[in-house]
Amino acid sequence: MAEGTPPKPVTPRPSAGKPPATPLKQSSTHLRPSSSTAVPRAGTTARRAPPKSETVPKGPVEVVASSDGVEVSQVRRTVASGLQVRGLSLRWKIVLAMVGITVATAVLIFVVVYSKAVSQLNDQINMKGTRLVNLLASIDADYWATAIHTHENSRETDFQELVTALRGPQNVRNVARIRGKEEVYQRAVDPFGAAREVEVRDLLTTLLETDKWTRDLETDGSVRRKYERLVRPFGKLGQLRPLQDLKTLDKAQDLVDAGVVDVTTGERDAPGITLKGHVGVSLPSAAGQGVTVRDLPREERGHRIMSRTFIREPAADAARKLRHYVSLSLEGIEEAKGSLRTAIFLPIFVSVLLGTGIAIWMSTLITEPIKVLIHDMHEVSAGNLEHQTVARSKDEVGMLAATFNRMTTALRAAHEQELEAKALEHDLAIASEIQSNLVPKRMLKIPGYDISAYYRPSKEVGGDYYDFIQIDENSEGIIVADVSGKGVPGSLVMTMARAFIRMEAERSRNTSPADTLVRANRMLAQDIKKGMFVTALYCILDKRTNEIRVASAGHNPMVVWRAGSGKIELVNPNGIALGFDKGPVFERTIKEEKFALGHGDRIVAYTDGVVEAMNAQSQEFGDDRFRKLIQQLAIRDSNQMLNLLVKTLDEHKGSAPQSDDITIVTLRYL
Repeated sequence: MAEGTPPKPVTPRPSAGKPPATPLKQSSTHLRPSSSTAVPRAGTTARRAPPKSETVPKGPVEVVASSDGVEVSQVRRTVASGLQVRGLSLRWKIVLAMVGITVATAVLIFVVVYSKAVSQLNDQINMKGTRLVNLLASIDADYWATAIHTHENSRETDFQELVTALRGPQNVRNVARIRGKEEVYQRAVDPFGAAREVEVRDLLTTLLETDKWTRDLETDGSVRRKYERLVRPFGKLGQLRPLQDLKTLDKAQDLVDAGVVDVTTGERDAPGITLKGHVGVSLPSAAGQGVTVRDLPREERGHRIMSRTFIREPAADAARKLRHYVSLSLEGIEEAKGSLRTAIFLPIFVSVLLGTGIAIWMSTLITEPIKVLIHDMHEVSAGNLEHQTVARSKDEVGMLAATFNRMTTALRAAHEQELEAKALEHDLAIASEIQSNLVPKRMLKIPGYDISAYYRPSKEVGGDYYDFIQIDENSEGIIVADVSGKGVPGSLVMTMARAFIRMEAERSRNTSPADTLVRANRMLAQDIKKGMFVTALYCILDKRTNEIRVASAGHNPMVVWRAGSGKIELVNPNGIALGFDKGPVFERTIKEEKFALGHGDRIVAYTDGVVEAMNAQSQEFGDDRFRKLIQQLAIRDSNQMLNLLVKTLDEHKGSAPQSDDITIVTLRYL
């Protein structure tokens, strides 16, 4: 590499999947960061340092600008985020929950009450139908057989004889058909018909074209007997107590059919007799004995209705097999169901409305304090950390309000601490820039020599420094120093030491490094804080003779590599650290040594942050390993050598944080 070529920046390799614990900070003439940029700590955001013309603010900094010129406040960003209500509000959730419970309870009550009532209605009609059909079955079978079969082949003749006796038409069937009464006529003359007395009387009035025939019933006994035989097929059976009781059934609105069918000779065309309605010749046979209940549709008064039919089958061993039946209309049950639904629904509807009103009232009572608290949160999130809410109750919401006030107080304190921290970071960025300006801006260039330097503080500002001082035309001073402690105190002491040493070297043009350190110590020891000190290695190169004079103020030894032998020499003159003593002891102790450089020889000055660099297991890099590494790399050019040195240090450190500032200066005589 050509003489004076600036070294390339060294970037440590992070462990797999992990960022480096502390970002690499480099500083030499070409390795330090730009003077306009402050290098951030790990986990912080890079911030733009103020321009040189900016006045450093005194006191707390209210707003710290980011690199994009926007406000940086992690506390406020945290508070302001996530306050928007998403989805259904708590108020309506409470309302819906309470209304849902009310409706579910109402529906449950409706179903239970309605089912129970309908069941009772069905039980009542079943009991009534069963009682009626059993009443029919209580009459002796011979009586029913006599009633069914007495006139089964003569009713049409009897009807014609009755009409003739009343001086009516001779062909009653044709006249009934012509006058639209054929259906009633057929029921009247059917031996098993179901024509009621009122229908027979109406039919006779139509056929005779007058209702005066009823007078003959009262005056003519023969006419009366013929009439009685048609309309009362039971004859003397009608005087039986069960049939007397059944006469009242005709007045019952829910009774639509009642009768007996003789199925002794089979189901087909089985004869029967009816008390009301039609003869049940089309009734299906019931399964088994006892009373069977069936719901069947039927036509009544021009519309279709449902009826419940109770059928009692004869015993299997009975000589006369009679089927008794009773049909009850279900219209009454349907009307009762409708009334029941209305009676149940109305109070349930009122209870649902009342429950909804109570739900809205309770939800408002619960959510209004929460809405006030949310408003207070928005107030705080907008930046008013002085805002306090008012606890309006002593319940959980009141406790939440009190907790919110404590949280706001804590946030205000955190915000103030954040601002103070940002102000400190801002000040540290300025201090870092100032310190970076104290490091030589250009690499020392001496014909015939290859020189390079590396500097990386462990914090924003450090206690290490190196410097190049021109004594005269033939002498160049090189100093590497390390202040006890790190951070701001170390950087302040470093600035003082640099100023005193440079002032003495440039003012007196003293070519004795020991004498220069003595004079600088007299001033530094008076102002340095007790317990702090500065170690330094100061050497002066005579460019004519290639000799180096070295003085050490308690610093690490200078490593000298001899190209001829490939061996390492340590130059470590006597001396104590600057600031320990104000004069006499320091002056008696400090010594200096002189040695000459041959072609290819190299010197390395460094601070203890190099050999004491620790890994995650707290193992130091070590002097021996460092010197062996110099021995291996010394033949390379200075820039490449420093790159490899720093790379090896970072590999040793791994994910561990940098424990101390690192400074290395090397010079090789070509």
